[in-house]
Amino acid sequence: MNKSSIAKIFKSPLDKLFGLIGNELSQTFSNRLLEYQVEEYKRNYYCKTILHRSTPKALPEFYEPLYILKPRSDNRIETTSTTKLFENRNYITLIGNAGSGKSTIVKYLFTNCFKEKYKIPIKLELRYLNEHEGRLNDYIFNEIFHFQKLGFSDEIIDRMLSSGEFIFFFDGYDEISSKIKEKTTKDIDSFVMKYSKNNYILTSRPYTNIETLPLFENYQVSELNEEEIAFFVKKQLPSQEAELAEKIINTIHKNENKSYQAYLSNPLLLSMFVLTYQSYSNVPQKRSDFYEQVFNALFSSHDSLSKLGFEHEKLSGLSKEQFEEVLQLFSFLSFFDEKFIFSRTYLFEKLTLIKSKKNHLIFDNSKIINDLQVAIAILIEEGVNYTFPHRSLQEYFAAKYISKLDNKNKERIYKKILSHIIGLQTRQFSDRFHFYTLLCEIDEKNVIKYAIIPYLFSYKKTKNTLNPELLHQIFFEIKRLYFSFQNILEISDIIDFEVKIQKNHSKYLLRNFLLKFIPKMISQGEKMSECIEKEQKDESDIIGMI
Repeated sequence: MNKSSIAKIFKSPLDKLFGLIGNELSQTFSNRLLEYQVEEYKRNYYCKTILHRSTPKALPEFYEPLYILKPRSDNRIETTSTTKLFENRNYITLIGNAGSGKSTIVKYLFTNCFKEKYKIPIKLELRYLNEHEGRLNDYIFNEIFHFQKLGFSDEIIDRMLSSGEFIFFFDGYDEISSKIKEKTTKDIDSFVMKYSKNNYILTSRPYTNIETLPLFENYQVSELNEEEIAFFVKKQLPSQEAELAEKIINTIHKNENKSYQAYLSNPLLLSMFVLTYQSYSNVPQKRSDFYEQVFNALFSSHDSLSKLGFEHEKLSGLSKEQFEEVLQLFSFLSFFDEKFIFSRTYLFEKLTLIKSKKNHLIFDNSKIINDLQVAIAILIEEGVNYTFPHRSLQEYFAAKYISKLDNKNKERIYKKILSHIIGLQTRQFSDRFHFYTLLCEIDEKNVIKYAIIPYLFSYKKTKNTLNPELLHQIFFEIKRLYFSFQNILEISDIIDFEVKIQKNHSKYLLRNFLLKFIPKMISQGEKMSECIEKEQKDESDIIGMI
């Protein structure tokens, strides 16, 4: 796809735009816009994934469009055509769990605009705003369009963007740093309202309050069904590996694996299972087990999934355990820095810090970056930056780091995590739910001991003296904690109450619910505490036997 072919595809909307800006600037803008489209088309059409790590692969070769659906609806909507998707809707929020395929849907719909000659697509990965000092408008105007460099006035910019000839893809709302999230949310809302004739897609993980944006219709990414799982597996593997594909599908369909199909209906986790199948032919029982197996497979993998026993040379000289230690500490630091893309400078800074704190880890920064990128393929180069093949790998390694801390430091970090959860504004929710899920699996006992029990016990003094002015704050605080640790805590009572209160928002109902629920919380905390004390006593008794 080159500039001349793109100019033909988008001739109609481009002619309309050029009529708005005059002959003097139209050629300059045309060149910039076409350069951008060529670059972005290649970036979105040719992709590296966790299964295709060495050479970018054309999207249609491995991707089959997914379905989306309205919350609490069974009516699945195709995403095969951008034109059809926007026939009866202008603004879409696309919400999906980690690895559900949100970003790949965006890549597909972006490139589909070229095939269908549908508007002029503009894509913005929202995580890049974390490094940008200006506002959303500044980034779009000057980083994407280069309006400032091209000498455009505000009046011309307004005219162009008000024409309705664009479709904007805002990808990864959940990756916006908490420091700028509030202002960026306002910026998105203002931009959409000002330039409302355009179409918009905004993607995010759940529980980020994205669904409250007033103009947008909310959709969820649908899970893969049995037939789609089989088709997905076949499409990931080359035709000469059809026998391997059939083996994987048969394993998934075994009766003893039926209970784990919830994992395998997620495209990322299914990809991980395909990647690790030769070494681990059983379906893991936990998400965290998938990630452990993936690292093991990446460390000892060949570019072909059917070839085993070959390891790329590691220039840094580190062992597998040492690589894992570096990745865990780097992921911990970067995750809590809210960094999801890493400049080479940032990588050097953190790797140097790791060496200064872990004297037994001796390596050259350039060589370990090369190993992580080439030999293990757990870092992907994106232009001048680096990123994990999927953000959830960073979350896994960060959770593993926490699980290996001593008790004193665990208590400190869980106190900080708890403060983050309950310290959010009343109706805000954390975007770290997937991280908390992994943490509950990997370090369940200490999540209970250092986060859940202290919070539940904090209500012992206040269970019968609820401040009427703080009822909503208390409810949302409890809800955030329970949803964050829903692998351990039962959330059905909260969900049932929310359905009930939608019809009647009275403080009386809310107060009655809290007066009944808080004693249950305290009782649950006491039972958890008793279990931990018993376990510690049993361990002490066993040690006393030798």
